[in-house]
Amino acid sequence: MKQVAVVCGGYSGEAVISLQSAQTVMDNIDRQKYAPILIQVSVSEWKAQVEDHWVAVDKNDFSVLINGRRILFDVVYMMIHGTPGEDGLMQGYFKMLNIPVTTGDALNMALTFNKFATNAQLSKLGVTVAKSIMLQENEDYAAKEIIEEIGLPCFVKPNEAGSSLGISKVKTLEELAPAIRKAFEVNDTVMVEAFMDGREVSCGILPTSSGPKAAIPTEIISENEFFDYEAKYQGKAQEITPAPIGEALTTKIQESCVRLYKLLNCRGMVRVDYIIVGEEPHVVEINTVPGFSPASILPQQIKAMGWSLESAINLSIEQALA
Repeated sequence: MKQVAVVCGGYSGEAVISLQSAQTVMDNIDRQKYAPILIQVSVSEWKAQVEDHWVAVDKNDFSVLINGRRILFDVVYMMIHGTPGEDGLMQGYFKMLNIPVTTGDALNMALTFNKFATNAQLSKLGVTVAKSIMLQENEDYAAKEIIEEIGLPCFVKPNEAGSSLGISKVKTLEELAPAIRKAFEVNDTVMVEAFMDGREVSCGILPTSSGPKAAIPTEIISENEFFDYEAKYQGKAQEITPAPIGEALTTKIQESCVRLYKLLNCRGMVRVDYIIVGEEPHVVEINTVPGFSPASILPQQIKAMGWSLESAINLSIEQALA
């Protein structure tokens, strides 16, 4: 039986959601094949849950000592949203320890976690994305010039963060500076992105033995200004699966998802968010450790496909071990 480390937590505001996602894995993993141990990572400690208590993780070899027996892991099931599990840091660490992970490699993760770098790369590959600029912390900027280039309304986002943390929709010139300050509280680089007026759709991609397979897309209709943290996790949005966008557009999005997965060398379960302007899907974000909590989109899509969560989890582990 393979030893699986289900790794969660992390160093960002997404840690709370990560714990919920990891619990979904723990509740649905095939225990006939795998022996999972929940490992929680924080700035202060790395610890493993063993029955009703916690045991320290030895960072030298990522092992845990249980009843005098040292447990080494065959594979890591990565469920950290944000740093250090979604930005390539832990992937590099596990690469040095020769432990496979259910995500892409360090390069794939670092690239896709950086929103501006991802947009730049996708644009070079002919993928339609929104116009954007990046700001560095403590760098001077001219608000009027930004608005002239990007337009209004626009979005201001931490460049490297998820779960819609620190995001603002800016409608006036006066709102820009406060929005930038808010985003800098989350990350030291900030992206200002042009607003796209259209329908929001999200689509997962799952690994299979015959290659990546796109899930059934979901349309997101937020009760708020946009799909922010409250809309995502506190029920302030409608999530309609399958998305009522017609067969042709559904196929177009699914084909786009598989192409992006391959182009960027993704692995494991991934989710791509789009804004459909007219009949053209524009890529908004690529989530390489998508939410897997009961409130998350990807589990809804897996169930809509007629798959069990257990089968999807199995496929991710099998791909990592292959």
